[in-house]
Order: sequence, then C-alpha cells, then structure tokens
Amino acid sequence: MEEQYCKSSVDVWARSHRPAPAARGNFVELQVSLDDVDFGAVLLDADLRVTFVNSAFRKLWRLSERDCASRPAFVDLMRHGQAALGPSVSAEAFEKHVHATVVRATSGDPSLVDLRLPDGEVLRFQCVALPSGGRMLSYTRVTDIVHRSDELEVLRNAVDTIDLGVVLISDELLVQFVNEKAKRLWGLTDELCRSRLTVVEFITHVRKAGLYGIPDEALEDYVVKRVTIIKLGDPMPLDIPVKDGRTIRAQCTPLIGGGRMLTYTDVTDLVQRARQQELLAITDVLTGLCNRRHLLRLAEAEWARFRRYEQDFSLLYFDIDNFKAINDRFGHDAGDQAIIRAAQVCNKAKRSTDLVGRMGGDEFVVLLPQSDGKATLAFAKRLHAAIRSEPLIIDGAPTNLTISIGIAQAETHLTDVAQLLKLADRRLYRAKEAGRNCTVWCDDADPHRACEDGGVG
Repeated sequence: MEEQYCKSSVDVWARSHRPAPAARGNFVELQVSLDDVDFGAVLLDADLRVTFVNSAFRKLWRLSERDCASRPAFVDLMRHGQAALGPSVSAEAFEKHVHATVVRATSGDPSLVDLRLPDGEVLRFQCVALPSGGRMLSYTRVTDIVHRSDELEVLRNAVDTIDLGVVLISDELLVQFVNEKAKRLWGLTDELCRSRLTVVEFITHVRKAGLYGIPDEALEDYVVKRVTIIKLGDPMPLDIPVKDGRTIRAQCTPLIGGGRMLTYTDVTDLVQRARQQELLAITDVLTGLCNRRHLLRLAEAEWARFRRYEQDFSLLYFDIDNFKAINDRFGHDAGDQAIIRAAQVCNKAKRSTDLVGRMGGDEFVVLLPQSDGKATLAFAKRLHAAIRSEPLIIDGAPTNLTISIGIAQAETHLTDVAQLLKLADRRLYRAKEAGRNCTVWCDDADPHRACEDGGVG
C-alpha cells in the first residue's frame, strides 16, 4: 500500500509539473533510489507540499500511508509525526521546531542542523533547493557521530580546565590541540593554534616571544634539543626556565598511532623547595657559611685542580681564642654571637674566589685557590686586624676577639687534601701554644715566637 502511494504521489507531482517523458523516467528512478536509502527523504514542490516521502522517513516519524496521502502541506506532515518525539517534548517546543524547519525549507537554507530526540537519537537535517523551485529534505541518523563528538567536547572542556598545559601533536608532527593553560603559558592565540603549526614552528614561536629564561648563547642548542626530544618521543622530563622566573617541567608522551602529547607542569615551588633543601644540606645554619661536609667536598675539588694543573692552593685553619671562657662567662648565646662575628668578618675579608666554611664549634677553614704561602700570610694579617677592629658587644660592653691561625700550602709530597688539612690544624695548635693571636705557617717556626698584634710566626 505504501509503495502504491509513493508511486501515485510521484505521478501527481510529475503531472502537475508536466515534465517531458525523459524527465518522468528520471524522476521515477530518483523515487526508486530514494526509497532504498537509509536516510529519511522528503520531496516538496514550490508551495512546500509533499510530493514524495521515502520509506525511511515514514519509519523514522511513524507515518502511515494516510498521513502522506493527498500531497499534504509539509507543516501538516510534521504534525502527524509529532508522536515520534514522545510525550517529553512539550507542544510549545514542538511548534518552535516546526516553525524553524519551515523557515529553513522556505529559504532553502542548506546548513546542517542536528535534532536531538528524547530517546537519545540524533538526526541531521538538511534542505536542498531543487532547480524546479521545490525542496529535498533529508534526515540522517548521526547518533554515534554526535555522541562521539559530545564525548570529545566533554574531554576537551575537561582538559581545558586542568592546571596542566597540554599540546597534542599528530604523527606528522603538527600541532592538533592546545589547551587553555598551554595557550596562556606560551602566548598562543586561538588563530595560531588552528593554523596547524609544525613542532619547529611551535618551539620557534615560543623562542621569538622571548618566553624562555635561557641565555641567548644557549638558546639555539636548546631549541634543537627540544625539537629532537619531541621527534624521538623521549619521555624524559625536562625543566624549562621561563622568563618570569618560573620553572616549567615538560614531558613528551608517545601516543598510539604515532602522535605525541606534550604536558607542561609548573614546578616552580618544587624546584625552589629542592634548592632550599640542597642549600640547607650544604650550609651551616648558625653562620650561613659552608658546612663541614660541603667544605670538604670543595677542598677535594681544589686539591684535584692542584694535582692536575699544578696551580697554587693554600688553606687557612683558625679558631677563636679563649672561646670556652666566653661561653662560660657570658653564656652560649654570647658564644654563638662570637662565632657569627668571626664568620662575618672572615667572609668580608676574603677574596671572591676564596671559600670559607665552619668545621664545627669555633673552628673555621678558608680555601684559597691560586694562592701561595706569601699571599696566604698577607690574608692572615688582614684577618687578624679585621677581627680586632670589630669588638663584640656583650651585655652592652665591648669584648675584643682574637684568633689563632694555622696555614698549609699544597705540595706534591702530600698524598691528599686530608693531609693538607691535618697540617694546617697542627699549625693552628702550635699557634695556640705560642700564646694565641698569631699565625704559624711552617713546621720549623719557633712556637714561642708570637706577636700581640697577630703577627706571623
């Protein structure tokens, strides 16, 4: 019955337009073809009256032969199909849908419109204007495509809201997607992101924008390294210094199909905390100088340079005279102040290339690279004078500090830096035996030869 209706309605449409015999044959072929397709199709004449409805459309909108008979107006046909939308669609919403569809059909607007049905199905509607002035309307099920697109949109929105920069790279090394965090981080506009930049263009843009906190002389090598990491899909994290002082950790993750996912995490706080921990591990808390462990490591490095390049290297070992008496008389707080004062004076008196550290208690060591015995003796005199010139104020009264110093210069007969330190320590104690407030720099010096003003013995 439905097939007979379709043929008769096509005949009515054909007679009203009086087509030539060849045209009638083409139209019948079109009707047969449209009846076999799996999308809903409706042919309208110039007055928007129905001339043909294929079987897929009738099933889609639950239309009977009676509904489609007598060339009904398309508006009436749509109202017959209202039941297909179910009771969840209000009369007002349905009328809005009818009006919008009629407007599109009247104007011949070919743009695609997705209709979401209450049962979850999605139909893609399109109107095509025919040369005769009529219209062909098509309704195609695109539920899977739209749902997948919806899922991708949800994922995109989720990725856009996370506090992590994300850049997706295709297997052809083209930028496919940049989330909002990455756009802000690297100064990328929406237009630039849509232009499908190559990886090289992407990295070059960041470089030209001046966003890397990398010295100019090292920038070219960095760009080459970064591009190589992405091309190889190397997942090893790389910390990138940014111009504003932040540190961004970049990581490249290979994807199935040959693509890449680049992630960017702000690890500034972690890096700063790690640096603070590292600094604490090598710093004496009381004085801010190198602690014993770090000082010995630095002394080893200087000793290695001395052995390799035969450059002069000396060290100076000193402590505060009568330190125990200061502690006993004035208390440990005063003793701490004495240690801090000695550290400050020594740090101010040394050269920029010298290294000073606290060995423990009131004992200090100064490493003097490229310094022979004569230069080290000159520094010892300056240090004696500087310590005396800055008395410590305890309980409102000035207390003069003095120090005793032992000096040792690196020589080839010594086996390691530990021997050099022992030699300087031994000479420090000889300075104590000589009466304090003096310096001993060689083993054959008279231990009783000492100067009140911190002279050299």
